[in-house]
Amino acid sequence: MGLLQLLFSFKGRLNRQGFWAGIGINFAFLFIVVNFFTHSTAFNPIMLFPLGGSLYSILSIAVKRLHDRNRSGKHAFILVVPMICYFIAPLAGETNAWLLGLLMPMLIGTIVFLEWGFFASFPQTNQYGEQGLSLKLK
Repeated sequence: MGLLQLLFSFKGRLNRQGFWAGIGINFAFLFIVVNFFTHSTAFNPIMLFPLGGSLYSILSIAVKRLHDRNRSGKHAFILVVPMICYFIAPLAGETNAWLLGLLMPMLIGTIVFLEWGFFASFPQTNQYGEQGLSLKLK
């Protein structure tokens, strides 16, 4: 799987090695952009472009990893739940705010981290393609 297909395509399957390679490439890209190409302001509208591109790339990597686990890409919407919990937390009581704003996002994030990053691939061919591929630089 080539670099552009790894980072920007929603088709196919991606094994654990390819998943971590894609996440690492996105992390390195954002690290370089933030540390070397921006001014030290709290908000810079120019940063929305690299952030949006990286978000799209991470979403495509996650969908391909879900395909490799024999799950639909729709399961990536589980990442919306921690955001909803975080924004609803101030409206809840003191104890419930802690549960909604901190515990639930951490729990869901940990489950997603384990599912996508460490669990083995689905061994047989499935509706999303052959066995999961990794990054191959040509």
